[in-house]
Amino acid sequence: MWPGLAALAGALLVLGQSGCGALILLGGAGTSAIAFATGELRSTEEHPIDVLDAACGRALDALGYEQIESSRADERARWQATTAGGDPVDVRLLAKAPERTELRIRIGVFGDEARSRLVLEQIHQSL
Repeated sequence: MWPGLAALAGALLVLGQSGCGALILLGGAGTSAIAFATGELRSTEEHPIDVLDAACGRALDALGYEQIESSRADERARWQATTAGGDPVDVRLLAKAPERTELRIRIGVFGDEARSRLVLEQIHQSL
């Protein structure tokens, strides 16, 4: 276990010094990995895309965001909305497996990590 922990600490140290602005949080079994990089919050969720799609709608509504558009394809879904201040909100879902979906959240043109995490938390509460 210690060599793995040392490797993780080393990787985080390199990322912290690289200036790329990436923050990675790794969870244990049954939890999702969450990363914020290049203005986008990414999370792999252990839920089918249709379940997450419905939770996204409930979450955006609960946050009081104005829904502009939602679109769905076979393995993809997208929600576009605006915050009360007029910032764009873009939530994208991509099915990776029957019970696994990649979730991407961007708020604003350059991304806002705190508000993206708020949306993610609201999606989790809406599941």
